[in-house]
Amino acid sequence: MATIKEIAERAGVSTTTVSNVIHGKTNKVSPATIETINGLIKEMGYVQKMGLRVLSKESSQLIAVVVNYHKEFRDSLLADPFYGKVLGRIEECLQDLGYYLMFYSEKDVDKIFQMVASWDIDGVIAMSFSRKNCEKIYRLTGKPVVAIDAYGEAEEGGPVVNITLDDEAGGYMMTKYLLECGYEWIKVCAGRDSGVDHQRLEGCRRAMTECGSRKQKLQFVPLGMNAAKRQENYAWLLKRLEAGTALFFLSDLYAMEALSFFHDHGVRVPEELGVAGFDNILYSRFSVPRLTTVGQDVDKKAELAVDVLMRQIHGEAGNTAGEQRDILLPVTLVTRKSTRVWGTNGRRENGL
Repeated sequence: MATIKEIAERAGVSTTTVSNVIHGKTNKVSPATIETINGLIKEMGYVQKMGLRVLSKESSQLIAVVVNYHKEFRDSLLADPFYGKVLGRIEECLQDLGYYLMFYSEKDVDKIFQMVASWDIDGVIAMSFSRKNCEKIYRLTGKPVVAIDAYGEAEEGGPVVNITLDDEAGGYMMTKYLLECGYEWIKVCAGRDSGVDHQRLEGCRRAMTECGSRKQKLQFVPLGMNAAKRQENYAWLLKRLEAGTALFFLSDLYAMEALSFFHDHGVRVPEELGVAGFDNILYSRFSVPRLTTVGQDVDKKAELAVDVLMRQIHGEAGNTAGEQRDILLPVTLVTRKSTRVWGTNGRRENGL
């Protein structure tokens, strides 16, 4: 790899002249010299260092992707299939556009505020934040901010666009399906009743009100935000299993974790217990039995976030009061082998 000094020696000019050509400062450089230097840059394979490239532009070409996580991960956040997939697709989209991804995840939101305010970035994609904190990031950086799965109320005419699912519809859809299967006890399980899980739970409650019979019951079970607490609660559920029970987990990972627990304790799914999840992550197709779940298009979520952010960065869509603030993506019901019809006469039939 050539250096500026080597190019200057070949061209018979000073290193300052070569540097000026590289950075576009050519007012005092002859056209012939510019042509010679540019030819040598290509011939000798000169690659400008990223730090200098950024300094020479008004744009840093850096996009910060930040995650405010709330649960504890056994390995790391990137081991979670949902976060891994959405971040991978965001990076692919940014690379195609000539941008670079800076990733930072932290439970303490104040540390995230400090990070984004400390770097020269062109924009931010914020995942799993409250709307209030997304708007604070915008005020701190003065740069476009797009949210993925933000929760809470937005400021009227606020600056942040949120790309999210119709989570309430997903909760409604799955609960209605389980009720129609004939399950008498539907226990909705999540780490806690907050964020997008709250919206999903609201959909479950609406379905119960509209579609449930008098003998059908719905209960929310908070599992806790770490693996040890969840194991305790799976044991609690095991002691209280009744015929005709379905567990609807608002996360596929928790559903598959529970499938493993109940299998180890001799509970047959779906013969004795129905289990459903939410997200349709890749692994849900390989669980035993395969998991009934609510599907979402994670690639679409990532692609839209990048598209909206780029349009804001380039002034094609602005921080205007008339711009759509919530983009709701649809969900689908995916029925597999972990649930089945629970007939009134005791006969059970396989799901799809």
